Amino acid sequence: MTCKICKFGGTSISNDERCQYALNIVKKMSHTSKVVVVISAMGRKGDPYATDTLSELGNAYLSEQEKARLLSMGELVSSISFCAKLREMGLNAYALSFRESGIISDDNYECANVIKLDNSEISKLLEAYDILIVCGFVAMNGLGEITTLGRGGSDYTTVLVAKMLEINEVEIYTDVDGIYDSDPKKNIHAKRYQEITYHHMLSLRCRVLHDQCVEYARKNKIRIHLKGTFSNEDGTIVS
Repeated sequence: MTCKICKFGGTSISNDERCQYALNIVKKMSHTSKVVVVISAMGRKGDPYATDTLSELGNAYLSEQEKARLLSMGELVSSISFCAKLREMGLNAYALSFRESGIISDDNYECANVIKLDNSEISKLLEAYDILIVCGFVAMNGLGEITTLGRGGSDYTTVLVAKMLEINEVEIYTDVDGIYDSDPKKNIHAKRYQEITYHHMLSLRCRVLHDQCVEYARKNKIRIHLKGTFSNEDGTIVS
């Protein structure tokens, strides 16, 4: 059976109503293939488990290692919560631990550099489960300590997992239905691109996709299909 990789941002899973759209998308995918879901922390600043909210629980007295552990909790909670909902729907799902994800980094706890991808655990788990949920944004160093991949790191996680599993396309779901030539919330005449090059995407300097994700996808020839979680539009392909 084939395997698909998708990612949901924090606004797509910020409450039960929104999360149900994401769950339905994953359920539909699982009818024809294995699915690996990369998940972000739920919501935005002010929401209980959002990364910015967790950051405010710490202070300057925390070490970088402790801060990384604190910030990783948002993705951990999201992944387990999402897995529980999938199982309630009767789906064979499993939420990976940080160690099982296989993304190995250096010792930069706040914005880690990835040095190795180990697909041994995730490959075994794909044989046993139909759906795997991976915490975005989080890696492990050589000592097994938690590191983080920087702001927007869940996008980066998605293409790293694709590279790990030798899959050449990912679907990234957000609260917008594609990439536009200007902000559609401010310009009603904004044009949505059906397809855009990696280089053009990087030149737009928009925040829809993390630059590190796009650059890694370009180097490794991974197509990114950006779609709206709550939309039936075709979205935008970055290739």
